[in-house]
Amino acid sequence: MSTATIKHHKTETSRVRELVITAFFAAITFLGIQAFRIPLPASIGTPFVHFGHVFVVMGLLLQGGKRGAVSGTLGLVIFDILNGYIQDIPQVFAETIIKCLIVGAIFAILKEKADHDKKKEYMAAVISAVIYGCMNILIELVMGTVRLLILGSGLSAAIAGSIMSIPATVINAVFMIAAIIILYQPVRKVYGRLAY
Repeated sequence: MSTATIKHHKTETSRVRELVITAFFAAITFLGIQAFRIPLPASIGTPFVHFGHVFVVMGLLLQGGKRGAVSGTLGLVIFDILNGYIQDIPQVFAETIIKCLIVGAIFAILKEKADHDKKKEYMAAVISAVIYGCMNILIELVMGTVRLLILGSGLSAAIAGSIMSIPATVINAVFMIAAIIILYQPVRKVYGRLAY
């Protein structure tokens, strides 16, 4: 077997492995919402606590922002399609891609600055999870306000209604950050063995 053939085979194997891992993260993102959700009261929508964003963030931290955006968006959109949240798909699609690309880029910069220091990389992962959670809260606040304005509410009523629904998003953000704090190190070790 020639050197070029061996390199081509390794490249193909690497691409298949990346595709399988991306599909895996999409699947566990979907299952993280489908199998575990606790409904929460809110004045807008039907929010619930779930594991979905834990796996979106874990996916972007381990795979990078681009592949994390693909797996996270697929998992969340598949959940929405199969559970009757069709009206939410455009927002979920756009915001997940944007959050994953931005947070993935931030994590890549922080990880590079960590220079293979595992403690600094861990802190970069936690900081990135906090940024993702804050972005999620801000986006939900803005989009909830816009949704109520479109439905005919006045500005102050739309803002108040959106604020009333934010506790569910805050709970999910805190839950996601706590899960990343606990799970990032052990999952990163397993991912490192499987992905390379």
